[in-house]
Amino acid sequence: MTAVLGQTRVVGVLPAAQPFDLRTSIRFLRGFGACRGDQVMTVDSLTKAIAVDGQAIAFKVASRRGGVDYVLHSDEPISDRTREIVCHKIDGYLSLSDNLAEFYALAQEDHPDYARLVRNLWGLHQVRFLTVAEIGVWAILSQRTPKNVSTALKRRITQNFGRKISFEGSDYQAFPELTDLQHLSAADWVGIVKNGRKAEYLASLVHGLLDIGEDYLATAPYEEATKALRRIKGVGEFSAAAILLRGLGRMDFVPLDMPNFAEATAKVYGEGYDNQLLRDRYGKHLGYWAYYLHTGLGALKDEALS
Repeated sequence: MTAVLGQTRVVGVLPAAQPFDLRTSIRFLRGFGACRGDQVMTVDSLTKAIAVDGQAIAFKVASRRGGVDYVLHSDEPISDRTREIVCHKIDGYLSLSDNLAEFYALAQEDHPDYARLVRNLWGLHQVRFLTVAEIGVWAILSQRTPKNVSTALKRRITQNFGRKISFEGSDYQAFPELTDLQHLSAADWVGIVKNGRKAEYLASLVHGLLDIGEDYLATAPYEEATKALRRIKGVGEFSAAAILLRGLGRMDFVPLDMPNFAEATAKVYGEGYDNQLLRDRYGKHLGYWAYYLHTGLGALKDEALS
């Protein structure tokens, strides 16, 4: 740990289950509208901010053989506990520990078009939302709402309640922690999102997530974690699945009957494909099947437009 001009800088290395290619994660983020503008990226590095127990920390990760190099920066001393929390969050954010060997083996024996999508994204681990607060709020904001509107509302929440930090000549703002939002009433939320229903849902969500606890959602049986989330007003099947999948990396369930999954599946497998065949094939890797399907189709669409 090295202190420079009263600021604290911590460096280290995080290993990644192989194959892993940070460049594929960065390419995904460039097209991921929900988090557009939240990080600064080069071809092989990304820099972002996170808030931990009220402390703003900027982190930078860069490609290295076998994993990533990281730098943590704060205007306050970074304790060992905070370092461990941030490193754990980075590991989850980039899904560094996910072993894709079994998923890749299953995919290569799948439909040729799907196998081709997977080969084109080789080394991509799921990029999650950085915190459960962020994915929870996004799940509510994006309900029946155009993505550009949801993104603008998310940015407004970050600007109003997120913690700021400067690093390497750029300013960053971390998405607020649940404790930064718990004082907001439904009436307060109306002033932010201009929608009474969403305001009520957001107030309920913040208190609900604090009551349940992230550790429970990450470790409880999937069905129990889903039930706990569904008891929060405004959290339906799709929102609960999004929180568990894109926030906590629980890859064993995907609501395949939802329209966006059905449309994507039809593009690769044809109309009327039996979803049970996908569940039987991929089992605990079903979330990775879905992630590669949507990411791969999105990349093909981008290529067609370029």
